[in-house]
Amino acid sequence: MRIIVSGSIHEDGFANNILSALRRAGHDALPFDLFPSHRIRNVYWAAFWDLLPRVMPGIEDRRHQALVRTVERFQPGLLLLTYGTTPPEIVRRLRQISRAKIALWYPDALSNLDRQYLLASDLDAWFLKDPYMVRTFRGKLGLNAHYLPEACNPVWHHRVKLTDEDRHKYGCDLATASGMYYYRAKMLETFKDYDLKIWGSNYPRWLDSGLRANYPDIYVAGLEKSKAFNAAKILLNTMHFAEIESVNCRLFEAAGCGAFQITDWKPTLSDLFEPEREVVTFETQSELKEKVDYYLRHPDQRQRIADRAYARAHREHTYEVRLREMFRVLGLDARSVRTNVTEPVAALASA
Repeated sequence: MRIIVSGSIHEDGFANNILSALRRAGHDALPFDLFPSHRIRNVYWAAFWDLLPRVMPGIEDRRHQALVRTVERFQPGLLLLTYGTTPPEIVRRLRQISRAKIALWYPDALSNLDRQYLLASDLDAWFLKDPYMVRTFRGKLGLNAHYLPEACNPVWHHRVKLTDEDRHKYGCDLATASGMYYYRAKMLETFKDYDLKIWGSNYPRWLDSGLRANYPDIYVAGLEKSKAFNAAKILLNTMHFAEIESVNCRLFEAAGCGAFQITDWKPTLSDLFEPEREVVTFETQSELKEKVDYYLRHPDQRQRIADRAYARAHREHTYEVRLREMFRVLGLDARSVRTNVTEPVAALASA
């Protein structure tokens, strides 16, 4: 099937992971790059590209018209949007020029809905990672909304053999890969005197926190992310406060990389991983510190928990699994999205 995936096409990004899974399944999947990649990696470029269309709306209009032309030329069977910024009038135009099913898989929390275009657009289905959003939009607006969390990509989210150089660069007691803001900084400042590394390249200049010394200013993705997660004794997953009932992609990526993680407890978590057996959870800052101190002293327990999460992530939480569910809802052939990873990765997942 011909499929267009619209979003920010950057290494290990959400849209790129979807493309990877579709292409491995044999689909003719075409990316439509909505944003420049440097917007993702640099907080100042991100602010610039957020502001620019508001000052010069013509720039945003040209990107949307380019999407229309791409769909008209390619004539996909499915157009999958991964951002909620496509205006309703553009969706109406897409309906006029194509018979494609148009769906949205939205990977963000409700705090990022901005203009709420996705609520006013004529889509075949809305796939959302927060059950709260699904219930609200389905029950009150009548949208064909479905729960679909994020996933891991076994092609690059897997265990890797670390060299001495890798251990020197990435090795630490505690690690996370994330954007930084005051809520997360206040959560992590408890560990500023620990052997902590915060991977990313967008530490805000205005953030007044002692964590700057723990921030190497290095963006990790793909194989480098696997190395960073594997080299840390504990991966800290402090989720954004706007994740009401949902979890973030780091939960699946960390598990898929084989990392031991301590993560925020969320209402949906027990449906995805078994708390305290596959991932360790916390609800308060003091509980987080208590569990960090405990598991730093118990490497054997860390390994057993990480092994169980690794197997489940590769078995149940891959992009192929998610896309099969999406195709089922859309009335497409779900069998056409098959698991097709390399044998070494599949063998590791079943170990």
